[in-house]
Amino acid sequence: MLKHVAIVCPVYEDWESFVALIRRLATLYAGGGIAFHVTVVDDGSLTPPPDLADLVPPESCVAEVELLQLALNLGHQRAIAVGLCHLAPRTDLDATIVMDSDGEDRPEDIELLIAEAHRHPGYAVLAGRAERSEGPVFKLFYALYKALFYLLTGCLISFGNYSLLPMSAVRRLAHMPELWNNLAAAIMRSRLPYVAVPTQRGWRLAGRSKMNLVGLIVHGLSAMSVYTDMIFVRVLLAASIIGSLAVLGMAAVAVIRFGTSLAVPGWATTAVGDLVILLLQTVVIVVAATLTVLGGRSQRPIVPIVDARTYVAERKRWTPTRSARLTAAEVGGT
Repeated sequence: MLKHVAIVCPVYEDWESFVALIRRLATLYAGGGIAFHVTVVDDGSLTPPPDLADLVPPESCVAEVELLQLALNLGHQRAIAVGLCHLAPRTDLDATIVMDSDGEDRPEDIELLIAEAHRHPGYAVLAGRAERSEGPVFKLFYALYKALFYLLTGCLISFGNYSLLPMSAVRRLAHMPELWNNLAAAIMRSRLPYVAVPTQRGWRLAGRSKMNLVGLIVHGLSAMSVYTDMIFVRVLLAASIIGSLAVLGMAAVAVIRFGTSLAVPGWATTAVGDLVILLLQTVVIVVAATLTVLGGRSQRPIVPIVDARTYVAERKRWTPTRSARLTAAEVGGT
């Protein structure tokens, strides 16, 4: 049974939604027998966070709220990575839930995630989207993203950040460089056992989403970067096939030109020239991709559990009965 569950919420200039989310969480699960330990990761917001001391009443299911203030804006995925790495050493927690702070990851679905975790002990429980609430343009680009992801990696991805992770999975992910780029793709690469639960996307609790088309493209590229090695192999195989076809095409042109009377004057030269250009472009792509991959492998990778703490400038912790404040120097010593 899960008794102590952490919740990681990245926040960037969206404190109103976060406050509403925690109050809703405290109302939904009051008296449920689970203590929630909320870790909010302030992803370099310019607006100072509100005073969270009176956020939840005493005897609430929210046992504590801890704020990690990052020294700069790292982005949504890396803020999640910092939060998970901060929680990884804790031994008093049974699991960690990752969810957005704007309400689109519905707190009502936490009950579904926990029930599935009880049915599959040790599994990561992922919130799949049974139905999306976005407009047709977003749905179109999301479908294109999933198709391109499958084409380049051979893997289907149908879930996002909303998930319940057992602490053993959190500790494994915290040592994976892939976590620094994308949580969902890192879970798939980790070979951890996981199960998906169908959920619906909720509506924002306050304000408007700051996500735009550029942000969505960057998010998709971050997920694909986790599979750089697999994408490189697929590109290499595709380039080899195209190069082989170009060579065979030149051989066919030579046979037609010198072995038959079918060739039109000047046709063979034009055809061979085009095929040579195609072959050279393929060689350039293969060489560039090879050098890029080899150059990346010679560099030290990010190890989130080691590097994440350097971005935490300050920690604050509130409980229904007391509050504590840790400076950046104390954070470095933990």
